[in-house]
Amino acid sequence: MAIHSSNADSDFERLKKCNRYSVYREESARLKAQPRPGLYEKFMPTIYSVVLGRTEKDPVIMFENTMKDLRGMWDVTEKMPANGPWHHAIIPGILIATLRNNGYRFDDEDVKEALFRGHMVPAGACGFLGTCGCAVGVGVAVSIVTASTPLHDKERSKTLASAAEAIRRVAVGGGGPKGHCCTKSAYIAITYAVNVLDELGYKVPSPTPREMVGRCKVSPLNKRCHRERCMYFPAYLK
Repeated sequence: MAIHSSNADSDFERLKKCNRYSVYREESARLKAQPRPGLYEKFMPTIYSVVLGRTEKDPVIMFENTMKDLRGMWDVTEKMPANGPWHHAIIPGILIATLRNNGYRFDDEDVKEALFRGHMVPAGACGFLGTCGCAVGVGVAVSIVTASTPLHDKERSKTLASAAEAIRRVAVGGGGPKGHCCTKSAYIAITYAVNVLDELGYKVPSPTPREMVGRCKVSPLNKRCHRERCMYFPAYLK
């Protein structure tokens, strides 16, 4: 299914009709003037390096600072897109890096493992696989914290339950007229993960619920911004 339109809204509506994964990926890349899908992969080593080097103890602040730094380092296209599958690796990486930075028993190898596992979640997972990469990142972090494998009982169940609840929360958060927002999903996943880590005995600092309201600073960069439908939007109205 080819898409031929110079009108952004028309392109968007046509792209929505591409419900075959490979077709969607190809056409999405074409509309971005990219020769093929997955160009972001060349930037992933930089993402690994940046996350490994973080020193923040608050995962929300770490996420915000990481994304700000990455936007300045991005060299794949003219500007770093507001949404993209790199978030899938970044979220679990940040969660484990946060534990490391707060003096818990985790090290750089654990952070790398979290990044690697999150990186396995493909682009477009939220719409095509019924899962959100940011939410899966919570499951990745819990799996590493509990040392879960497919052969474990309670640890595996906790990992699955944590990922499932994170996915549910992202789903309840909803989308916007133009689909997903990775920043919104990231905030939802991270704030929930803080609660899960606390249940597991790992306390980390994080903003209060009140401090999260209207917190987003990147809405002007995101054409898919959910605006007043999102609690993180600066002009959010209760």
